[in-house]
Amino acid sequence: MATQKVTITYTASPTFLATEHWKQFHAALLSQLPLRNLHWKSAIRPNIRTIQELNITFVSADTKQAEHTSQIPQTVLEKPLLSTYIVVCDDYETYKNTTKRQIKEWHSSVVQRKNLEWLIIYIVRPDAKTTANRMFQMKSSVLDKIKADFNTDRRDRCVELVWSYDSEFEDPTAWAELIGKVKEGILSAFDAALTQREEEVKRSEGQRQMPGWNFCTFFILKESLANSFEGMGLYEDALETYDELEALFYQVLREKNLSWFGTLITPAPNDDSLPLLSPNRKPYRDMILANTISVFDFRTYLFARQCILLGYLGRVVEIARKAIAFLNSFGRRLREVENTLPQYFIESWTYSSALSVVEQCDAWATGWEMDKTTAISFAAVKGELVELARHQLDIIGVSTGHLPAKPPFSVYIPKRLRMDHVQTDNTRRSRQISKTELLTALGDREAFYEIYKNTTSKALDLYASADRRKFALRMYADLAALDILRGKLNEALQTYTSLPAHYARHGWTSMESHMLSTALGIHQKAEKPRDREWIYIVLNFLKAYVQDFGKEIVMCEEDREAYVAKLVESLHDAVQNIDSDVMHPDHPAFSIYVADHHARTADDRDGALLNVIVFNGLPCSVPTDDITVHLSGRDNTQLAFSEKVTSLSPGKNVISLFSHSATPGMYAFHSSQITVAHLRLQWSHASKKSDDTWKGRRQPRLITIPRDLRALDIKLRPPKRIELGKTPCIIVAFSSGRNNVVEATIKLTGPSGIEFKHSDATLADEETVDLKTTKDAIILSDVKADKTVRITVPHTDASADIAVVFAVDYTTAVEANLARSLRLSRIVVTSPAVATNVEDFFRGTRLFTRFTLNARTHQHVRIKSTELRALAADDKLKITKSIPLSTTVTTVTPTQPARFVFQLDSIRGTELDQLQLHITYRVLREEVHSLIAAALDSVLSESPSLQSQRAAIFDALVSALEKNSSWVALYEATGEIIPPPGSLAGDGTIGEGLSRAVEVLSKGPTTPFFGEWNELITPVDVPQVHITAAARLRVLSKSSSHDIPERLSPLFAGQPISATLTVTTSFHWAPKEDADRRSYLMRYDIEEITHDWLVSGQKRGDFTATDGDTFSVPVTLIALHHGVLNLPKVAIRALPVAGSGESKMNSSMIPSCEVYQVHGAETVLVLPRGGRSTFVVRMGNDS
Repeated sequence: MATQKVTITYTASPTFLATEHWKQFHAALLSQLPLRNLHWKSAIRPNIRTIQELNITFVSADTKQAEHTSQIPQTVLEKPLLSTYIVVCDDYETYKNTTKRQIKEWHSSVVQRKNLEWLIIYIVRPDAKTTANRMFQMKSSVLDKIKADFNTDRRDRCVELVWSYDSEFEDPTAWAELIGKVKEGILSAFDAALTQREEEVKRSEGQRQMPGWNFCTFFILKESLANSFEGMGLYEDALETYDELEALFYQVLREKNLSWFGTLITPAPNDDSLPLLSPNRKPYRDMILANTISVFDFRTYLFARQCILLGYLGRVVEIARKAIAFLNSFGRRLREVENTLPQYFIESWTYSSALSVVEQCDAWATGWEMDKTTAISFAAVKGELVELARHQLDIIGVSTGHLPAKPPFSVYIPKRLRMDHVQTDNTRRSRQISKTELLTALGDREAFYEIYKNTTSKALDLYASADRRKFALRMYADLAALDILRGKLNEALQTYTSLPAHYARHGWTSMESHMLSTALGIHQKAEKPRDREWIYIVLNFLKAYVQDFGKEIVMCEEDREAYVAKLVESLHDAVQNIDSDVMHPDHPAFSIYVADHHARTADDRDGALLNVIVFNGLPCSVPTDDITVHLSGRDNTQLAFSEKVTSLSPGKNVISLFSHSATPGMYAFHSSQITVAHLRLQWSHASKKSDDTWKGRRQPRLITIPRDLRALDIKLRPPKRIELGKTPCIIVAFSSGRNNVVEATIKLTGPSGIEFKHSDATLADEETVDLKTTKDAIILSDVKADKTVRITVPHTDASADIAVVFAVDYTTAVEANLARSLRLSRIVVTSPAVATNVEDFFRGTRLFTRFTLNARTHQHVRIKSTELRALAADDKLKITKSIPLSTTVTTVTPTQPARFVFQLDSIRGTELDQLQLHITYRVLREEVHSLIAAALDSVLSESPSLQSQRAAIFDALVSALEKNSSWVALYEATGEIIPPPGSLAGDGTIGEGLSRAVEVLSKGPTTPFFGEWNELITPVDVPQVHITAAARLRVLSKSSSHDIPERLSPLFAGQPISATLTVTTSFHWAPKEDADRRSYLMRYDIEEITHDWLVSGQKRGDFTATDGDTFSVPVTLIALHHGVLNLPKVAIRALPVAGSGESKMNSSMIPSCEVYQVHGAETVLVLPRGGRSTFVVRMGNDS
């Protein structure tokens, strides 16, 4: 049934209707349609309904009167809602004599009709401006007369339209009032008609329980409401009406009162192939009125009408979902009468309906814009519809034998449906479905496969566009199963091998196992070689097996364990025949754990042992070649532990791995590997850098590699003799340990800017080993066991401590075919342990130099001696050292420096060579190590059996002393080393050796200068100065007797005191090129201490200084207060002089000058001034 439009009739004088002006007006009016934005407020509905667009039919009243109205309720819009009369009359007399009568006849006919509104349209044509007033007066009088004659109630039903036949002068706003009146009239008439029809529906529904009430008649009556809403563009109200009818039908269905219907279904031709959403494919309304419609046709018609309204609203997603539910639910209902239907009718109907709904929804969605979420949902429900259609092909294919009755084709067949039990009588066979493509597919297997493939591919594409990965993967698997049937094994194998990776992402282990098991079967069926591709398939299958614990795996073989064992055996054979290695990370069939946090040393060779647990999750033994574990340490250090293993039993396997190059330290469990021929199963146990938070990271498994005291070792230390200013070097101490080393290659690497000169390396001691050097390495040959070789290696200058990474590759006589390596990082202290600070004091012809020694680190430094030497013997320079307070070793700490003073005497004008300060020292740690070594030598000479435990005893003593420093004070005072109580722990031979060593250490050394010492040579420059001046301020004595020794008379505050300033100058330490200079112009300035002294006289002045001469000047001092006062200081400086060409000085320089205060330590006693004062104190009264 076509949607009914709102009808508006028009009436006008025949004369006007016959003119061209009418045609122009009619076209202009139609251009204003459809009406937009109508707002309907019903008295029985709470909310205002907005009609966005309303289509109008504008016809002549005579034409509408000629139509005969049906007795069957259709819609309230089948009759006109508005009748209009068009008036064109500019003359009042014409209106009075003719036009008024015509309007009155029309008005009399329309006011008698129910639910019909009327409107008089008065058209006025604007004239020129010169006649505007006259025309305005005329039109006003005619319009007013029309309103007075026909507006009998309060409502104004007359509207004026100022309209010109010439479109050039048309006012676009001229139609606003007319359109407004038209909307008002339509809504008023519609509301009245709808209210009347709703009362009829309510009255009929109230008679439902009375005899003679008919559901079909009521349906047609109430549907007229839905059709009326639909014609008005009120699709929500129309849909609500159909939903109410559907709910009433379900209620009737529950009451099993279907007397108004025919059978459940009476199949008609093309019922199984016609579009589902086409309500006009049958005369449904006539069938409903005749009470002969089947439930199948009624449900189809009602569903189609609902979906059409949803399509108008753009709710295509809801349409698809309703279609899925409708086809599934009613399809199950049809199964109950399947024997009465043509064969495959239900499948054909469901197939055709699902695809037709998809096609129709696409057509409806064309005019709507969808957001991303809605578009995804739309694609998803369309995919479900297409998949529903595909399910019907599964049923048909299994029934016809085109498809096997096994998964995945039998998965979607209903459980109650068993094709072998469905009775197919001759009557049913004689009737056929009408879907042409399905009819062809029934007898043509290849045609069926093409339909199956196309339908599945369409569903796959829709699921992919909807981002429904799991559904798309299922479609892929179905296509692969179809490829197997069609003999396309290569395509099927490619699909089955690619799908498991997608299933694993979603945790579908059962499906993953099924895919891989099928892929293995295809591989065998295709007789393909067991290459790398087959190996990966097997590995992925075993992965799925252990993840699912073998419980839910879809397999054809009954004995899963035997199948897996056979597969593992085939895998072992395959990996032996491939050319290159196959890497597979993180396979869950095996897991490797470190059994203990601590490794252990091998007793008879260099290396370490580490226990690991290898868990085999497969139900059978797995042949292997070896197992390797990698540990990572500082500075990217890697250790490898491995062991040859022939087989791994199911469950837990405890294996001890060995590393022949185990550098001691703390390591993290980095990775592990199981090798089976060319197969490498690898696992990473390190935390990932992509984890942003600490909580998200995998906590590392830490393993401690102990130090093997009998293994090969290398130690780095600074040389015994350090001479600043020359090429620095370090000492490499190579200890062979238990090994007879055949050859060892040593490489040193420093930080950026530090280069080790391997080619210049030399033996520090006279050794019998063979030393070879290259640009990048040092090579030692034939080093016996328990031997230490010291090598001096120069390097570029380093101003601070450097981190040295050294690598040692060596072979031993016992295991000559095994190349061992040792990688260690050490911090080498290249700077001396002692810091030197120099101070120079000039005293005439003598120079006093004071050296202050400080410890650079927190360790105590023991100073044996200091000596200042000239580079060459020179009788022109004499160096005298101050007498030491004691002959014992001096200890220097960071808070306790030591000072050493030297006196230098030289001949004037002699160019002195550079001096050297020789400091003999050692760090307290080195001294204690020497004492412990000496004590162990003494113990071992008496008990040679302890020789193998020497390193362990030595480390135990050092560790005990490092833990507690309370012994240091006693040692520095007495030389005795007594470890703190409880700090030593040892059993057996080690405990015995410790006790005897402690006994020797407690006696102390025989001399403080035992053992080896380090020597630091520091270059020292002899300072030079042009002038040395000795300033003295001397208070004069008043004693005039030459026999009495000079002494000061008492000094009083405020009393003038005579004094003499003397300045003695010397050019003894002047540079050689300035030795010929005879005099310098100098300036003195007596410091004025305002709170102690007043200085009177020439307190500032210039004088000429000569070598060995004394300048004097008298001054007067006045003490400002009494007490012990220091005399004022005197500042002396040289004035600029003109320099010669050979002189270092030029016109802009000032001669250097060194001044010392002779009276700097002198003080004078100033007494307060004496005197007498008389005071009169009044006692008592005057009387």
